[in-house]
Amino acid sequence: MTSYAFVHLEFGNAHRDRSLKVLKALHAQLAGPGDTSMLVVVDNKQGTVADVSEPDFSTSIAIAGDNGNREFTGWDVGVAAVRAQAAEPDVWVFSNDTIALHHGWSQSRTARFAAEMRRLVGHGGPWLFGEIKEFPRSIATPFAPVLEFVQSYFFAMNGALREAMETLSPDQALLDAQVQPAFEPARRLFRGDVDKTFDALTSTWLLNDDPEATRRNSWTHAWHKAEPLSTANFDDLRMKARCCLSELLLTARARRLGADLRSPYDARTTRAHLQRSLQMIADKLWERRYLRQLGRSRV
Repeated sequence: MTSYAFVHLEFGNAHRDRSLKVLKALHAQLAGPGDTSMLVVVDNKQGTVADVSEPDFSTSIAIAGDNGNREFTGWDVGVAAVRAQAAEPDVWVFSNDTIALHHGWSQSRTARFAAEMRRLVGHGGPWLFGEIKEFPRSIATPFAPVLEFVQSYFFAMNGALREAMETLSPDQALLDAQVQPAFEPARRLFRGDVDKTFDALTSTWLLNDDPEATRRNSWTHAWHKAEPLSTANFDDLRMKARCCLSELLLTARARRLGADLRSPYDARTTRAHLQRSLQMIADKLWERRYLRQLGRSRV
């Protein structure tokens, strides 16, 4: 028997149905006879929290979150809600509402994620699972240097790693020490001791004020609210920069605790590498078509 905890973060419930459709499909592939599962929907938006009732899960609740460090403090509130009702689950699954807004999950992609997660259930050591991205070179962090990181729109870990990490959100004082405290025209978002490559990549993606960097890195998009830094948007962009750093530190902290990093597209042999590469291409093409259709439906 395996116990699962799904902690989903939203900011208002406008996209809940589409997000839960993805999570329920994944849950159907994961949970077997005798397994238990709990769904906690955390709403970080101020106001009344819309209730949730999902019979696919053993238990489902919706609660108010904590937007102090965006989704990371919200997920921590969700973890506390799970732990208030049950023992540490075997597997934690974390997501936010971009799972259905900026990503597309086909049936085959869902099955691939589920298959790798089921394989990891039997791994007693700490592990962190999700889609992995690489940096062009090693990035220094306050915890450890990293070459790659697990994307945090959707990720999973076992109870051993979650307990060792204690909280998903890094220390707030540590985050504040990495970003500028107030807007000044001559400064960007991060302080001078933040890794230059991470600063350049993140700031350009958030601020979208360097067309040459965008062209040089072949980027096709920026953050949906990206714009040049100003007094009006500084606080929002500063909080998003802290969140980007938290995503990077999640992987660095996990590695420091001895965690294995796993992706549904990992491969070690020539045949498996070719197969997984083709699968990743197929998933990304499906995602692109899905997002294009989603964009047209909003017009």
